[in-house]
Amino acid sequence: MIFMEKLIIKIGGNAKRDIRAVFNNPKQNALVGTNTLYLNNTTELYEMLSPQRMELLLYLTNHKTEKNTITQLAKKLQRRQEAISRDAILLGKYSLIKKSKQKQKVIITPKYDSLNLSLSIS
Repeated sequence: MIFMEKLIIKIGGNAKRDIRAVFNNPKQNALVGTNTLYLNNTTELYEMLSPQRMELLLYLTNHKTEKNTITQLAKKLQRRQEAISRDAILLGKYSLIKKSKQKQKVIITPKYDSLNLSLSIS
């Protein structure tokens, strides 16, 4: 069984307030296996989760036991290899995927099996 962490994405959230709450009461607020990604605005969200990147994440999540390379993903998703590579770089920047090297190949796997989106006004 593969254990993957859960990711919460907050747009406009207050990271300082959330960290302070965990620091003040760690037993009540600590969520084991949960990470939070704070985005400044919806533009960042759209950049990170464009329809093509969501399709890539969905494929990786549904096939998490497969060892997929950029070339294999391009064939399976019927996209150009360069486009998959660019998407993998950006998704890696936001830590949504993991890259590991096996011999000469770079294997792409999802870091999370669950993404939750939270919108806040703070």
